[in-house]
Amino acid sequence: MTELSRLEIRALQVFEAVATEGGVSAAASRLGVTQSAVSQTIAQIEEVLGTKILDRSRRPIRLTSAGIALRRDAHSVVEEMNRLIANVREADVANRPEIRIGMIDSYGATVGPLVVKEAIRQGHRVVLWGGLAYRHSQGMLQRQLDLIVTSDTLEDMDGLIRRPLFTEPFMIVLPARHKGMIQEGNVAEIARKLPLVRFGTSSHYGALTERYLRRCGIKAGRHLEIDSADVLLSMIAADLGWAVITPLVLLQGRGYMKDVCVLPITGPKLTRTIFQVSRAGEYEETAEYFYKTSRRVLETVIIPQVKALLPDSRLRMQLS
Repeated sequence: MTELSRLEIRALQVFEAVATEGGVSAAASRLGVTQSAVSQTIAQIEEVLGTKILDRSRRPIRLTSAGIALRRDAHSVVEEMNRLIANVREADVANRPEIRIGMIDSYGATVGPLVVKEAIRQGHRVVLWGGLAYRHSQGMLQRQLDLIVTSDTLEDMDGLIRRPLFTEPFMIVLPARHKGMIQEGNVAEIARKLPLVRFGTSSHYGALTERYLRRCGIKAGRHLEIDSADVLLSMIAADLGWAVITPLVLLQGRGYMKDVCVLPITGPKLTRTIFQVSRAGEYEETAEYFYKTSRRVLETVIIPQVKALLPDSRLRMQLS
């Protein structure tokens, strides 16, 4: 084994940083290590080579003739190793299967971008579906999707893993001008005074709302029926009625916040739980990664945003 072969790539990278930055301190800052660690590495290189590579008697530090020769060859070695690592990682990513994910709109527009960005950074290949929970359920049944984030847990389908992500309360949203006229979120009273803007009953969200209204004995005519959270909130902001929504939906359409007011529902409560659903025995490691990443994003980013948007503790989301 030659003396040069005993030099580690990491040591050459440290030396390259010292030579480029013109000093130990600057190199340590660039590499994110201590000055002591850099100095020790340079000492190890000099021990292997049996000669000095830095002239420490001068300020700033300069390379000796041996150091100049080492830098010329070290640079090509480090560059070649960087290319090798990049090629290996690229090959690994290219051979990973795509994970096909369906996310309900409110989740996809708020939590989704942060989760997908992190997944791609970690080398995952993602194909994403938005839209209604019904479409995702069908995609799962027909094996067009591998994982869905939904409020519909497909209870009649075997062989699925259902991981709860969070639970959130439903609440009432009104045009801002009604803030002083309606003090409490009494659904029956509000339904008598204002027309209901609802999510379509073909959606799981809309079906939950319809069942709740029937359970409370409330009849609300079909004034406007919409399948998009952004459009629904724009209708409320335009003083076209009231709606039953959740904190995540409001977060998605927070641009309309100044034109609406929000009230907790008084009387019987209504909540929904959002699950991550995947198939047992398929992509289990990837599904676990997405679940943990989603939970972390919810806890550190999304739930704090909801708290800032809705200070009332009765309107907050909770991890399940």
